[in-house]
Amino acid sequence: MFQLYNFLSFIALIAYLPFLILKKGSENRLTYLGERLGISNYTKADIWIHAVSVGEVIAALPFLNALKHELPDVTVILSTTTYTGQKIAREKCPSPERIMYMPWDTSPCIRRTVKNIKPKIFVTVETEIWPVLFHTLKKYGSHIIVLNGRISPASFKGYKRIKTFMKKVLSLVDFLYMQSQLDADRIIAIGANEKKVGIMGNFKFDIEINQKEPARWLDVVRGRIFLAGSTHKGEEEIILDAYETVKATCDDLKLLIAPRHPERFNEVEEILKRRNFNFIKRSDIRTQNTDNPPSPPFSKGGMGGFEHRTQNSITLPDIILLDTIGELSQLFSRADVALIGGSLLPYGGHNILEPSYWGKPIMFGPHMDNFPIAKEFLKEDAAIMVRNPGDIAHAVKDLLKDTEKAIQMGRKAKAIINRNTGAVNKALVLVRSLLGDT
Repeated sequence: MFQLYNFLSFIALIAYLPFLILKKGSENRLTYLGERLGISNYTKADIWIHAVSVGEVIAALPFLNALKHELPDVTVILSTTTYTGQKIAREKCPSPERIMYMPWDTSPCIRRTVKNIKPKIFVTVETEIWPVLFHTLKKYGSHIIVLNGRISPASFKGYKRIKTFMKKVLSLVDFLYMQSQLDADRIIAIGANEKKVGIMGNFKFDIEINQKEPARWLDVVRGRIFLAGSTHKGEEEIILDAYETVKATCDDLKLLIAPRHPERFNEVEEILKRRNFNFIKRSDIRTQNTDNPPSPPFSKGGMGGFEHRTQNSITLPDIILLDTIGELSQLFSRADVALIGGSLLPYGGHNILEPSYWGKPIMFGPHMDNFPIAKEFLKEDAAIMVRNPGDIAHAVKDLLKDTEKAIQMGRKAKAIINRNTGAVNKALVLVRSLLGDT
């Protein structure tokens, strides 16, 4: 079976070669072709990590950072298959000694690459399976592990059709650390040895949360807080429409809106002015211990400084535009309801971990492609999906009215976080043990 796969893969390479030569994207064509064909100059490394594309690279970041911090003397090579994955890797992963493209999975391309790198451990992220590569790595004495493994329904269906072959390929793997029990069950069902399969959670959950108290300026916020974090172009208008509806019956509700990109701060400010909202920028809020006098009362669409002399001296406007960097994580701890930006329109969504960590009720739009775990939140009633201003307004009013429901949602979200954290540490323990065996 390996010989047949190897032959068919080589034929596919010949057929695909013109496209590889002409393919757009890679800046250095010679480097790209050399690495894809396995004729580049390689150096030896202790660990070779493969993350096929953008999602896998982003998922691997916590592990990569922890690996270099905990084992600074270990040499690491990171490979990707796609150009976009390579681009993100070079922007986000400064720690590997080399970032390269994965060679085509056929012996003429793989053999020389493995012979030169000769890694002690090969790590594939999220269950990228390469039969020829695995077979060759074993010939040179490398350990092979799967980290952050997952099996989609479509992949599971396809793998089951070739279960006999998959069983032989998976027998080459030393350990498969899967994200969930479902993923573990699926990998076992297609041929993995049950004794070599474990559940690790998800790398994406291992983020550092700033646990400091929020800035003192929040002390003067009177009323409840609806926090819309990491918003993108076109989403602020949707959120503001919803806020107007809720505000009509929830007079004490404040909206704290945080654009994802700093270059959009002015743009969102202009939207608020154009719509004649009563708002203030976070940068115009000055905390106590200053000699500046209090600013005049706020007017609709107007800005002004703010000094916090006493908690009752002045009231903040209805809307606060967060035009500062680094505060959002802490501010989630004070929110009554949180909305995840980048999800109302097709931007892929943003991380739901921070509001979940603080046990807050969460809502997001239908575009959470970058965070498949969002489906688990919906399944367990730990979040609400909203699609338009009406949905948002209804959900916010419901959660503000039914405080017990809001509390339970937050607890369920926190529980999902708790059972998924620790993946990076589990991976590091496994890597250490295998490095000791080599």
